Amino acid sequence: MKTWIIAAVVALALVSGVLALTLTRRAPAQSSPPPAPRTVAVVKTDLTDVREFKATLGFGASQQVTGRRPGTLTFLPAPGAAIDRGQALYKVDNRPVWLFFGDTPLWRKLDAAGVKGPDVKLVKDNLAALGYELGGAPDELTPATIDAVKRWQKADEVDASGVIEPGDVVVLPGKVRIESVTAKLAAPGEGPLLTVTATDKAVAASADARQAEVFKKDLRVAVVLPNGAETAGTVRSVSTDVKAEKNANGEETPTIAVDIGLDTEAGSFDSGPVRVRLTSTARQGVLAVPVTALLALREGGYAVQTAAGQLVPVKTGLFAGGLVEISGGGVVEGMQVVTTS
Repeated sequence: MKTWIIAAVVALALVSGVLALTLTRRAPAQSSPPPAPRTVAVVKTDLTDVREFKATLGFGASQQVTGRRPGTLTFLPAPGAAIDRGQALYKVDNRPVWLFFGDTPLWRKLDAAGVKGPDVKLVKDNLAALGYELGGAPDELTPATIDAVKRWQKADEVDASGVIEPGDVVVLPGKVRIESVTAKLAAPGEGPLLTVTATDKAVAASADARQAEVFKKDLRVAVVLPNGAETAGTVRSVSTDVKAEKNANGEETPTIAVDIGLDTEAGSFDSGPVRVRLTSTARQGVLAVPVTALLALREGGYAVQTAAGQLVPVKTGLFAGGLVEISGGGVVEGMQVVTTS
């Protein structure tokens, strides 16, 4: 009898345990409420789109100088030297080859009064700039012009013949800096001799062609030097030739060349990598939210979501510094909108 009672009690306990375990497993887990969405306020602020581009400090594009006077090279300038109008760029048979400013090279001997042409005008313009008085038409070789040539030649201690040969002068746009000398003393005076640049430091930038619209001639920019200091610059020209350059990932990117002149000194730096910083767009007193608050609508366009869950369509404007300008009905300063970060 006792054995039967004990067995019944054990069986009842087992059934109760199984039932309790089953109920425990079937009991639904109590879920925690979802976190409240993060919100930010719509602010009224000023937005400025600042962009930076990699660039190189130097002296601008170089130009090769080709000698045209037969003879032996007896003097060559040192790299870095500056040569001004009327000074000797180099010497052949100990006779100077002078630098004249202009854009028309000499192509013939000027030795007789009455000769007219743009080459005559170039000679007269340069002699006048050097302080010699000239007479007659601006583009006519006159006896007074020939006399001025003789006086100029005598002052430079060469044969005062009054005649100018094409190889006597090198015509360049302005004062130059010797970049490199490829010829050697005692070599022939004809052929490639040296390369020159402008004397003023300049910056060459290579910009993505898809951003070319931000560069305009005469645009003021900031140039960040290798030591972090800034100097001012002005865009002198923007190339219309698009070239393909490889980026850090080896992908080809269409680029354009931008030439920038420096308005202030670049310190002791003559060359090296720099950055060009410019402000392409500025907006004052506009409503803005973080870019992460924008929601793309299925039907197109964007909206922001209020803390109550309402979608408010907006029109976007300038994107700058992680913010975006927004406008539209119902958008007011201080309104709380949902953001993803």
